[in-house]
Amino acid sequence: MEMVNWGIMSAANIAFDEVVPALRRSSRAIVKGIATKSPQKAKRFHIENVFTSYEELINDEHIHAIYIPLPNSLHAEWAIKAMEKGKHVLLEKPAALTEKEMYNMKEVAESSNVILMEAFMYQFHKQHKRIKELLESKIIGEYRHLKAHFSWMLPDENDIRLNPDLGGGAMRDVGCYGFHALTQIIGFKPVNVSMTGSLKNVRPDNPGVDLTSTCVLIDEQERTATITASMELPFLDRYEIIGELGAITLNSSFRPDLSVDKRGELVVKDKNGIVTIKETFEDDQYLNQIEHFQDCILEGEKPIYNMEQSVEMSRFLEKSYKSLYNNSSLTKI
Repeated sequence: MEMVNWGIMSAANIAFDEVVPALRRSSRAIVKGIATKSPQKAKRFHIENVFTSYEELINDEHIHAIYIPLPNSLHAEWAIKAMEKGKHVLLEKPAALTEKEMYNMKEVAESSNVILMEAFMYQFHKQHKRIKELLESKIIGEYRHLKAHFSWMLPDENDIRLNPDLGGGAMRDVGCYGFHALTQIIGFKPVNVSMTGSLKNVRPDNPGVDLTSTCVLIDEQERTATITASMELPFLDRYEIIGELGAITLNSSFRPDLSVDKRGELVVKDKNGIVTIKETFEDDQYLNQIEHFQDCILEGEKPIYNMEQSVEMSRFLEKSYKSLYNNSSLTKI
C-alpha cells in the first residue's frame, strides 16, 4: 500500500476547515468518502462518496483510515466499531470521557492490530520541540510553576459543546490542550487536582457543562500548575513555564495558524524580566499530524503520541471534572 484512503465520519467544521484540507495537501492521502446524517452538509466537501450512515463508511473495504470528529460522547463507540472493521482511527480530542473508555479503545486497537491516535495536532508544530530543547538546556533552571490558557467565544447557544449529554464543556474542548502541553510536552505529572468553574445547562440528572473553568494541579515535587479554559472569553492560547532563573512563554501555542502572522512566538526572560530570546515559528501542524499518522500505517512507525498517554490524559480530565462536580477542593489523581 502506497496511499491511504481516508473516510471522514461527520461533516463537522473542524473536518471541513482543517483536516480534509490537510489530507489534500498530502501526496499520500486520498479522501475517499464521508458519512453524515445530513447529506446536504457533505456537498461543500466535494467528496465523491457520501454515506448516509456511519456503518456504511466503516464497512467500505476500500477505506483504510477513519477520521472521527463526532461529539465527545460518541468517540469511544464509533472508534471501537471502526477498529473492529480493521480501520485505523485518527480520533478528535479529547478521545474519551473516562479512563475506562480510553482503555477499552486501547485494547480494541491492539487486538485489531490498527493504529489509534488522539488528534492533538498542535504537538506536531516545531515550536514545541524548541521548548523541549530550552528546558533541557536549563536556561530557566528547574521549573516550579506552569500556566496554560485557551479561551474563545462560542456564539451558538445550540452548539454541541454546550450539551451535557454529548460530553461538552470548556475544559474538554480547549482546556485539554493545556493539560496535554503541561503533562505530555513538558512532562509535569500531577498527583492532585482542584477544578472550579461556572456551569451551564445544569439538570437534576446532569451537572451541566463548564463555560469557564480553572484547574490547579500539584505534582509529587510540590510544583504547581494552572490550566484555564473558556468558551466565553476572547481568543487567547498560550502556555508559560516559570523557573528559578526565568520564564519561557509560548504565545499562539495551540493554534498558531490563527494568529495574525500565522506564527507561534516564543519569549524567554531572565529572572530580572529581561528578554534574552525571542523567536517565531511557522509550520503546518495539521499536515505534519497527517503525515506522521500515515507513516505509522505505511512505514510501520510507532505513534509519537501513544495510547498509554491518551489513557493518562483521560484520567487527568476525568478526575478534574470529578473535582468540579463534587465541589471538591482536592481530588487525588
